[in-house]
Amino acid sequence: MSYFMKGWGLLFLLTFLGTNLFGQQKHVEQLHLDINTKSYDEIAPIVSRNEQTMFFTRQGYPIYNKTLVEKSVDLSKTLSPDAYQKKLSEIFSSISGNDITNPAASSYNQDIWVAKTKNTLLDQVSHPGAPLNNAFPNSLCALYNNEQSAIVINQFPEEGGIHPGFSVSHKNKSDNWSDPQPITIQGIDKNIAPEVSLAVAEEGEAIILSLDHKDAYGGNDLFVAFRTGENTFGKPIHLGPAVNSQSHEKAPFLSSDGKTMFFSSNRQNVLGGYDLFMVYRLDDSWTNWTAPKRFLAPINTAANEGFPCFNRTSGYLYFSSDRNGSSDIFRVSIAPPISEEVRVVGNILDKSKRRKQDATVLLRSKDSGIYQSTFVSTNGYYEIDVPMGKTFQILAQKPGYQSNRKTLNFKKSDIYFKEFHINLALKPLEEGATIDLNTIYFKRSTAIILPESLGELDYLSEILIQNKSLVISIEGHTDNQGDNKSLKRLSLDRAEVIKKHLITKGGITKDRIQVEGFGSLQPLNDNSSEILRQQNRRVEIKVVRIEADTATETTTVLKDK
Repeated sequence: MSYFMKGWGLLFLLTFLGTNLFGQQKHVEQLHLDINTKSYDEIAPIVSRNEQTMFFTRQGYPIYNKTLVEKSVDLSKTLSPDAYQKKLSEIFSSISGNDITNPAASSYNQDIWVAKTKNTLLDQVSHPGAPLNNAFPNSLCALYNNEQSAIVINQFPEEGGIHPGFSVSHKNKSDNWSDPQPITIQGIDKNIAPEVSLAVAEEGEAIILSLDHKDAYGGNDLFVAFRTGENTFGKPIHLGPAVNSQSHEKAPFLSSDGKTMFFSSNRQNVLGGYDLFMVYRLDDSWTNWTAPKRFLAPINTAANEGFPCFNRTSGYLYFSSDRNGSSDIFRVSIAPPISEEVRVVGNILDKSKRRKQDATVLLRSKDSGIYQSTFVSTNGYYEIDVPMGKTFQILAQKPGYQSNRKTLNFKKSDIYFKEFHINLALKPLEEGATIDLNTIYFKRSTAIILPESLGELDYLSEILIQNKSLVISIEGHTDNQGDNKSLKRLSLDRAEVIKKHLITKGGITKDRIQVEGFGSLQPLNDNSSEILRQQNRRVEIKVVRIEADTATETTTVLKDK
């Protein structure tokens, strides 16, 4: 039996805000010296959901990426060392408005570093090259798209130079990052204040921004902006007085539950310069939040704490603090671990005989159709981990059978205390049986299949590929609205276009597919209402011949939309 509790996020918050979380007994752990240097600043940790990778930013460090493109020429390869340092000093001085004579020691010299787990937690530290890093200020703000996309600060035109703002980079199959492409935010021009930061919400569909904006109460406030295109976002919306104050709110981070947000602020009653706070979004709007709760010592101190990053899987809060002089990265356990996946278990049963069947269970993305994982069952039982927050389809696969399909979408705001139980039914593909497909839609009065229905034909192709003994007939049917000749032609055209799809996209040989168009001659009802007529607009797929030991007769309904 499975259990889940809707609204548990709020219950979690109330536990979160108890004295145990904010009390003095919390142990704050400073990360090891391969990450935290003794004299240089390490800030902005971004931790992967499995806690095996952490991106962070190191400032003023003598080892930095020297790529400096100007007019499409990398000056680090053409200038002498002295000329290069002079050029970099001029650039940093121009950016800061102050005279910077030692650019390497400047806070504008900041690069992205990566720590990965090999033997112990985050024990392998590396320094990626271009395009993530160059001689300009670099920092990674957020990961999204199943951690295959990253948002970084600043914009870097192909011809060279730098603009303020944000860019997005994507990881390819070789585990390399693409050149950062600029992000456009409506109403935010290239003259934005230098101290901006960003968090990702809804897996990239929205962003939380810290901006010195005309709508801010004072200094930087937090805003939300929603995606309008591939790399474009709408006008930032102020998060309101529940979150923002007359002081600065910076470095937002939104937990993977989509509700819990952390940030730093120097508002009244902080222990030091900047303290860490947490709020919880109470509904689907972005203006209804709990009052900010400030973490007590030893998480916050008389020094500056910022750049929070909460790992929901482990319950650890990562953050930066200059409590020991230079800024270092720390972590502290603030909540019980919560899995980012739900364990789904069940039996694979023969629908007719109710016996367990060995089969392969497939989990695939509902949007992309890409298989996420598989489980090979030898005893009729399966278990598979399903990521939360996305829509998947689960089904079993076995030659000679068709499986029912279930759609899964486990909300990140819900908590599943035990396995989620789903039985999968296998129906024998025998003469007289049907293949159960979801409704396939055509453009009205045409033989054009609507794009949202192509996935069902791909599923039919999979069944035919796995059961190579099946020879089918595709029979088109219509309602009675029109002359018989036109209706018969339309029904045949629809059968033909399905056959073409199965051949060209599915790789099914044409000798396994026959087509017929019956028009309105074989209705399922009397066509007396639109609902009934819609049932008559269909395509039935039947077995014509069985060339081996697996037989199928199928009936599938396809409709106008």
